Amino acid sequence: MTMLIIYLIKNSFLHFKRLCGSLYRNAKLKQQNPTGMFDLTSQVIECELEKYVVIFDNTKVYNCKIGAYSYIQMNGRIFHCEIGKFCSIAASVSIAPGMHDMSRVTTHPSFYFNTDALPKIFVTEDKLELYKRVHIGHDVWIGEKVVIIDGIKIGNGAVIASGAIVVKDVEPYSVVGGVPARHLKYRFDEETIELFQKSEWWNYSDEWFEKNADMMLDVDRFKEYLKGL
Repeated sequence: MTMLIIYLIKNSFLHFKRLCGSLYRNAKLKQQNPTGMFDLTSQVIECELEKYVVIFDNTKVYNCKIGAYSYIQMNGRIFHCEIGKFCSIAASVSIAPGMHDMSRVTTHPSFYFNTDALPKIFVTEDKLELYKRVHIGHDVWIGEKVVIIDGIKIGNGAVIASGAIVVKDVEPYSVVGGVPARHLKYRFDEETIELFQKSEWWNYSDEWFEKNADMMLDVDRFKEYLKGL
């Protein structure tokens, strides 16, 4: 009974310590990024964020660069990646979850990863590459429960269907889905994709968007605008 009480006290203390740490990090994060929104249960560590980024509840983001207006919904695990502007990332998405080398005797990280996350390891330095950065373009929509493995590149305007596991690069404006993810179709024809890519509209000013918000819902009208530039 005494051991149980001690365990409960220690566990409660650890939870309290983590909560205090999370509150401090989020307060500092909000100070550094006043236009952003960050849920108190989220963790954003060693990241560079542009304006109006939103991180929803219970999402962990580590070692990432996130472009303006992009958001990550709840329960995400987003590591070691660069995310462009205007990206929509749904709930329970996992990006760059880490690598295990299947060509070795064992895939267990205690033999190649110097970490305090495991109670016992057998190395004093990292022996293998542990992760590769993921690069996600602008205006990318990633559906719920998608997994994107390390080292993948997602082109501008791409759509990743819910539940997909992405194991190879995705072309701009490609719609992919399945396990493993495969190309299903392109969002637009080749001419439209080329126009949008060349325009780099995601770099337009806030003032332009405020004046032309309706145009962003009309493909033909926007194409005519671009052709007239």
